[in-house]
This record gives sequence, structure tokens and C-alpha cells, in this order.
Amino acid sequence: MSNKSTLRFLVVLLFAAFASAALVLVDASALGQNANSSTTEESAQNDNANMAPRPRRGRRGRRPAPAVTDIAVIAPVAQDDDSRGDLSGEKVDLSGTYTGNLSTTGGQDVGSGPATLTITGETFTLTTEGGASHNGRIYAVLTRGATSAALYFADITEPTTNTVAVYNVRARKRGDRLTLTPAPYTKAKLTFTPARARR
Repeated sequence: MSNKSTLRFLVVLLFAAFASAALVLVDASALGQNANSSTTEESAQNDNANMAPRPRRGRRGRRPAPAVTDIAVIAPVAQDDDSRGDLSGEKVDLSGTYTGNLSTTGGQDVGSGPATLTITGETFTLTTEGGASHNGRIYAVLTRGATSAALYFADITEPTTNTVAVYNVRARKRGDRLTLTPAPYTKAKLTFTPARARR
């Protein structure tokens, strides 16, 4: 073989070797990228799997307010301001004789119009101008800075409960004048307002 042929053979051989080496390097880098991308995808999937949504805590709803109903009287105690339970307090003496105007609604017919209310300790007598007269017991206590009272009409019976008729009121006494207004949320309402002074 001549020197020229040998030289050409070596050049071709070197070129083939370089080309093969370049292809090997390109394949190796591609494999590395694929391996990295698959690892990244797997780790991302694992992270997503680990981040499962936490169960939501249910909202605590407000407790429903107790239904407002008339309380069946068990003990002779005046009701509190909202008439949903008995409330003890300092006893108040409303003794006196008062003239005024009476009206009742939502309960037994006690009467209406001009009336005279006489209270002696824990008993009362109510006489209307029309001639009707009732008697019973009255209990008054001081609660929350106001006087709450309950009037038990001994001569009037509630037909549905077969108990004496009861009217829960707020009382305000000034000198010889007494004002009775219905306690909030009561069905049976009694109002007694002082008569206007004659000029």
C-alpha cells in the first residue's frame, strides 16, 4: 500500500472515530435529560399525592333560640323580663289603693275601663266601674332594675290548663300612682294606667 492510501485510510478512520464519539456523547446527554425529567415528574406526582385536601371543619351553627312560650306557673314567682323563666329577686311591696284604666287581651276576660286596684301585701282586689270584682294574689320582685309582678286571679280559671289565670306585668309605682304594663312576649296582657287627675 502506498503512503497516500495509508494516509487516506487513517484520515477516514479518525473521522469515523470522532463521529462515533460525538454520537455517543449526544445519546448520553439525552438519556440524562430523560432521567431527570422522569424523576422530576415522579417527585411532583408524589408531592401532589401527599398534598391531599384536608377535610373541612363544619361550621358550628348557632344554637336555636329557645321558643318563646307562656310558662305554666308552678311557684308564685314573677317572671323575668322576657317571660321565659322564673327569676328570683328582692321582694317589692306594692301595697296601696290605685284608680286607673284597665284593659286585658289574649287571656280571660277580666274587664276593661275605669277600675280600682287595692293591694295589701301579697293580696289584691280589682273592681271595675261596671261592677265586676276579682281577687287573688300578687307577687312582685325587683329584677334588673325594674319591678316584675305576677297577678294570680283566684276566681278565674284557664280552661286549657285548668289553672288560675295569671298576668305577668312590669310595675312602676310613683306615690299613689301605679302603672302596670304587659311583660314582653306574654300572650295574656294586662294594662293598668293611672287615671288623670281632675282639675
